[in-house]
Amino acid sequence: MSKKILVISLLAIASFFVSCSDKQPEANSANQVVLPQSQPIVPVLPFTAPAKSTITVERALIYAKASNGLVELGVKWSERIDNAKDFEKIQILNAYNVARDQLCARAGLQGGIAEFDWITNVAMKNPDNKLAFEKAGFKIK
Repeated sequence: MSKKILVISLLAIASFFVSCSDKQPEANSANQVVLPQSQPIVPVLPFTAPAKSTITVERALIYAKASNGLVELGVKWSERIDNAKDFEKIQILNAYNVARDQLCARAGLQGGIAEFDWITNVAMKNPDNKLAFEKAGFKIK
């Protein structure tokens, strides 16, 4: 049941970012990103890779939640990016990167997308983490 609640919550967050991005005012600069104001911004801490690449089952479960949310977020934002005019794409991509960071931080990865990427590229390849990832629902070869 908690997985359903998480999926619904992540979909709500993703749809909120998409609906708010429809109402963006014209930007003076391509670097300007308009963030939704009704949701508090979760701080994303700078991520420093730990000395050891082993992770706990709890961290693997958080990673799984973030992974599911990022897939949903990617689907929603890819439609928006595909339909955008060329001059809007950079702004949308910048907002999408912020949304990915926020989703990861809200799921429990305080280092945001950088921590998610580290788990994907480093921790997942460590054979000592196989059991933790399997308990989180991943099949590791």
